[in-house]
Amino acid sequence: MATYKDIQRATGLSLSTISKHFNGAPVRPENATAIKQAADELCFRVNGVARGLRSGRSETVGVLVPSLDNGFILALIAGVERHLRRHGIGVLVSSSPALDDAPGEAVESLRSRMVDGIVSVPSPHDVAALGSARRAGLPIVTIDHTFADLEADHVQLDNRAAGAMAAFHLLDHGHRRIGVIGGGDAIGSLGERRDGFVEALESRGLGGRDLLLRDDEPTVDAGRRAMHAMIARDDRPSAVFTANYDLSIGGLIALNESGLSVPDELSFVGFDLDDIARVSRPRATTIAQPIDVIAEKAAGLMLERIGRGPGGDPRFVTVPADLTAGESVRRHR
Repeated sequence: MATYKDIQRATGLSLSTISKHFNGAPVRPENATAIKQAADELCFRVNGVARGLRSGRSETVGVLVPSLDNGFILALIAGVERHLRRHGIGVLVSSSPALDDAPGEAVESLRSRMVDGIVSVPSPHDVAALGSARRAGLPIVTIDHTFADLEADHVQLDNRAAGAMAAFHLLDHGHRRIGVIGGGDAIGSLGERRDGFVEALESRGLGGRDLLLRDDEPTVDAGRRAMHAMIARDDRPSAVFTANYDLSIGGLIALNESGLSVPDELSFVGFDLDDIARVSRPRATTIAQPIDVIAEKAAGLMLERIGRGPGGDPRFVTVPADLTAGESVRRHR
């Protein structure tokens, strides 16, 4: 395996100049070119473990998510990894499902691997462990969910505006009796989307009697059951909004099983369904999260925090949502 001394013999440059180059310090352009050429010819690779031991950093960030079977989560992981890799930082991914029998174990596992920070879509059972890690000086950046007991840098969608956006789209198409699936308070982002939706209805003079709320777990099965229950009502709504990706998938499954015609018999607005919308017929109208923007903001906060240390007040970044209109909403008379 090639070493700095091999590059020194090939270039005639000092070991200190070669070390500066590989550690990101500025060197003369002609020296940088000579070092790169020699490294390529010698198949030299930087020993990340050794460099981490010298610097006291692992050059690795943990990414902690509730599960690995969700399109939003997978896209988020890919985005965070891509943006950190550009700065020489690798990622170590860990999942912490809700049924985990060992709360906080995933956080402790990442800490034992000496990660330089953790980017997390946090689960309630990991909040205490994440808080303990932050108090110990480990940078923490959370995405999507906030918890009162966890002070950390945070990035999320403007969830109230997203809920209001869905409501106004349906109201502008004449709908007045509307169902919402996923308004529970266990996950703050869903509660905020519900609140934004309700506020939009109230701004148009509508109240609780015009809204059918289902507070369900944010899973595909729960979305399917909730949609079946919604459309089985004698006072069935003319439109339904599902407030996250899994609930939207479950809602679409139920609509397909029911045989109802969308949008002729029921209008539908989903969430985070851009890819699914392309293959659904009719094409689903969906509220879209700019996942790559969220990932980039989270990676940026982590890089800043690693660079300047854990001190200072937590920072909160909000990203706007967008509505992608399909053909699943019709004008209601």
